[in-house]
Amino acid sequence: MRHARFDVAFLSIEGVDLPLRAAYLLVAERAELDRAEWECIAYGLDRAPLPEGRHPVVVTTLDGRRLEGHAVLVRSVEGAHVLRGDGPLAGLGEGDLR
Repeated sequence: MRHARFDVAFLSIEGVDLPLRAAYLLVAERAELDRAEWECIAYGLDRAPLPEGRHPVVVTTLDGRRLEGHAVLVRSVEGAHVLRGDGPLAGLGEGDLR
């Protein structure tokens, strides 16, 4: 399995920026799957829950990568949000996963 963790500088959901205290993008690629699995864990400044459902997500990492995909909201409690990828994650480079 190859994987990577990215520190997130900016997170946009449905085209709306989510002000962050901290956020991380976790990506894993397994041989038996045809695409990488990914999840974003975000701690927002606003404690309001995010709307349930599937959302377009744009992540900008601290090193300037822009990664895009659709994710399903798994959990949103008191400003802590978990979004699980529901499709490919565009913007990953060949050497990003180890």
